[in-house]
Amino acid sequence: MNFWDELNLKYDEKLRDMKNSLAYGNASNYDEYQHSVGVIEGVEWAKQYLKHVVKQRIYEEGPNE
Repeated sequence: MNFWDELNLKYDEKLRDMKNSLAYGNASNYDEYQHSVGVIEGVEWAKQYLKHVVKQRIYEEGPNE
């Protein structure tokens, strides 16, 4: 497993854990709920940005560039 795959797997694990926490009602108040949703949004953004950078830098530039 390469670095990018490992990082993507960690993002997926964090997202799964946060979403499950919300689904089971673990947010004790609205502020905690908002925080959790913000974390999920941030991790989703980071995951998509990583995907974009990897695609652009590794697959579009090629090995000799």
